[in-house]
Amino acid sequence: MGTAPFLRADMSFQVTVDTTPLAGVAGYMAFDLFGGVPLQDNVSTITSFATTGTLLAGASTSGDVSGSLTPGPLVETADMDFNEWLQPITFGSGLTTFDVDLTTSYIPLSTPDSFSFTLLDNTLTPFATSDPLGADRLFAIDLVGADTMPDVFTSTFATTTVTASGSAVPEPNLLPLAFLGFGLMLAVHAIVSRARIARS
Repeated sequence: MGTAPFLRADMSFQVTVDTTPLAGVAGYMAFDLFGGVPLQDNVSTITSFATTGTLLAGASTSGDVSGSLTPGPLVETADMDFNEWLQPITFGSGLTTFDVDLTTSYIPLSTPDSFSFTLLDNTLTPFATSDPLGADRLFAIDLVGADTMPDVFTSTFATTTVTASGSAVPEPNLLPLAFLGFGLMLAVHAIVSRARIARS
């Protein structure tokens, strides 16, 4: 008999991204939900999106994505390995904010589902961050049941704060290193998928 997932629970986070260093630059925001091994069917729901930037037409999706960023909600389900809303934007001198609600089902000893947020230039190349996996995410949340916590990375291009249960999480922890191979796989998958979009 296989190991059953933990009971599904919700965790909510408030995200603030200051893109002042990128003011006037055209690029993309990527909202990604990666499916683990095996898939654990977690759901991310993004609401209350607001930005000082200018959203551009031509948002694209990959995987199981429904709804919209504005007015929201935007819903992604990890019943596929790569699920993404890719939003073109001219970055503003100020803040982008949104709320993300996540389910955190996790099968012990498996590779977890993971939510992440990335800023990219107009060639779909991510702006550099301190992400130890080399995927240049601004933050990532591995969905590991009760131990779910955001990992927030630094960048000269943007400053990010993720707040959960009233506590800011400005520094990365070492949990993602346990999933190094999975993280590199996710980064490669995302790059390949975006390259397909860029060629289309």
